[in-house]
Amino acid sequence: MQLEIQDTFITTLFETKFYKDKHRFIEAIKESFKLKSKLEAQEYNLLKSYERGELSLGQVANILNLSKSETIDLLKKYNIPYVHIDKEHLVHEFMAFE
Repeated sequence: MQLEIQDTFITTLFETKFYKDKHRFIEAIKESFKLKSKLEAQEYNLLKSYERGELSLGQVANILNLSKSETIDLLKKYNIPYVHIDKEHLVHEFMAFE
């Protein structure tokens, strides 16, 4: 396996932390991606809980250690609506104008 590194930071990391051990280096990268995937799955599940009304925006933000605006940005990333509109509530509101 040929490993060619162009980035000086990565090269230094490879040489100093992994002592040019390609196997350890690649395994560390794989583990990093697995962890990132797992965290993204947990993040997504929390956002879906918000969408189902099981958690509030504040609760999700708190669990993810984010601000509410950052959490709204995540909702946008996953195409999950921030505002939930209940049809019965809308009808009730429109009836109030009559």
